[in-house]
Amino acid sequence: MKILLLVACSVLVSLAGAQNYQDEGFLLPHPRNNALNELIIKFLEDFRQSMVCPNPALGIPVLAPFELEHVEMELKDRLIQFKGELNQVVVDGLNEFEIIKIDVKPLKLRVDFELFFGALRTKGKYKTKLKLIGVLPVNRFGSFRFDLKGFTVKGGASVAISGDKLQVRDLVITPTLKSVRSDVRGIFLNPVASFAFNRMVELAVPGLINNNQQAITQAIEQQLKPAINEMLGDISLQDLIDMITSGGEGGPVTC
Repeated sequence: MKILLLVACSVLVSLAGAQNYQDEGFLLPHPRNNALNELIIKFLEDFRQSMVCPNPALGIPVLAPFELEHVEMELKDRLIQFKGELNQVVVDGLNEFEIIKIDVKPLKLRVDFELFFGALRTKGKYKTKLKLIGVLPVNRFGSFRFDLKGFTVKGGASVAISGDKLQVRDLVITPTLKSVRSDVRGIFLNPVASFAFNRMVELAVPGLINNNQQAITQAIEQQLKPAINEMLGDISLQDLIDMITSGGEGGPVTC
């Protein structure tokens, strides 16, 4: 969720620049003008290069790879019920996204975007209570590797400006997933059973994502929109404009 928060903030910054030009009396480009699109694409490309380094000024840790000490998860499906925790998680590939679409509409203070991740590679340790096809719950722990393949984040957002602050008005983010690769160890002692379990997970997860788009989109908006607005509340409009136009330090963060 944090990577979505940071990318969404980065995308929204371009709208601040567009509004600034309007407020100062400059002629705004046509909503489909490529200049603003290229500006935000350059910003995202710099951000992508910067993900290997921390940015203390913005409170951003290293994102490539991204490390998470602890997270709790819950998964419910017709075949699998999973509740547990993940520890010492490492996610690799967050800086390998492709920018498929950026479409800034400055007159509407709106931006539409689409990002594609070829592969997000995750590993770590787990503790879980698992119920599989009506079987009695079992407690397990061990290591895991879990890869998302063909992960697309598509959406749009519009903003409002109040004083020197930018706030998100509407936010829609829809993820889609082509396939996953699962290697969860320790669930079963029998290697055949373990193999079958991982294949079952691989079959179930893409469907959970792709067949529940509306619920997922609503959940993302409910969690992400307040978090983005809280982050934007600590940054002035001029700071945001400097970020996108390289009015501050400019360019990728290096380490």
